[in-house]
Amino acid sequence: SSGINAEYGGSNSSELTSCSSLRTNNKLTTHVTANEKLLASVGEEGYLEVHLPSQANPVYSVKCEMSLHSASFYQSHSVLVGTSAGQLHNYDTRQGETPAATMSSDLVSILSIAVHTTQPSIVANARSDGSLLIWDMRSSAFPLATFAGHASAIWEVQFEKERSDNLYTCSEDGQLLLWNGAALSGVGGVLGGGGKVSPWLTPEISHQKMDVFNLLGSDNKLSINSFDVLRGRVICGGERQTLFCSESSDE
Repeated sequence: SSGINAEYGGSNSSELTSCSSLRTNNKLTTHVTANEKLLASVGEEGYLEVHLPSQANPVYSVKCEMSLHSASFYQSHSVLVGTSAGQLHNYDTRQGETPAATMSSDLVSILSIAVHTTQPSIVANARSDGSLLIWDMRSSAFPLATFAGHASAIWEVQFEKERSDNLYTCSEDGQLLLWNGAALSGVGGVLGGGGKVSPWLTPEISHQKMDVFNLLGSDNKLSINSFDVLRGRVICGGERQTLFCSESSDE
């Protein structure tokens, strides 16, 4: 593995960064994710591999029986992966190759995973049939809620960092949806120490009418493949040689 020095920050910048290649057993990588110390990747061949940025070979590697299309760090040493058969595995990289937990509802491929930014026991996963599942990782026999907000595959799901009860999804059906969990009334409670329980974490969530907004309106019919959100401002891209920028105004 050789380092490549690349200049960035403009022609007058003296800052340099190093780019190193890391080895993987996946011929086709489908998703990468990182936390403060580790990098993780998954792929069509079914490998989950965890790296230290300074080492070419993975420090943890496990092969699943099915293709993997999504991954997200759950805790500092735990990685959630979604399989093509609809299973959500939680791997503890300090332990062996057996998942610490496995959640499954049916045989629908999981394409994206999001961990709540302030209450990490809340996990959302987006699926190839357009459905969105919400899990409580502390009691994961069944999903807390299943929502059918899209007509076809959801490519990405993400909780908003600043307003963490808001969730966003983008889909092959051309929609970029804001799921306004923060607006749910009469849901939630108080944690010990005065902390607020997210409405996503209560069993009543499956019976609530969720406020969902399509931030792009009804005109776009082509797939929205990726997005990012910061302080209510969303940028997304699809298949029309166009980027969209939208801003939500809910508080």
